[in-house]
Amino acid sequence: MGSPTLLQVIDRAREDALRLDRGYLAAFRRLIDRDRTQPVRAVDIMSVAGTRAVPTTPVGVLLPMIADGDVDAAPVLEKGWIVGIVTRTDLIAALARSGLRAKG
Repeated sequence: MGSPTLLQVIDRAREDALRLDRGYLAAFRRLIDRDRTQPVRAVDIMSVAGTRAVPTTPVGVLLPMIADGDVDAAPVLEKGWIVGIVTRTDLIAALARSGLRAKG
């Protein structure tokens, strides 16, 4: 999915503040502190809950999950392994291609 967006970092700080019973500002500072001995890692900001798909998930099911949801992408899982990712851009491109085929 690339680098986390600022909103994702802010959301993670909010979740940490609530989960760890800390103030929001302290949790946010923990994520962006340049003097940390260890860099912020994916595990520090990732979410295990959320939109997921399998290779056979119809695009029509993914569309509302990604278009109307708070996520920009959905990992595609097979037997517990990530085998791909469907992004909002992928969905837009697929819809555009299908629209062009329908006109052609």
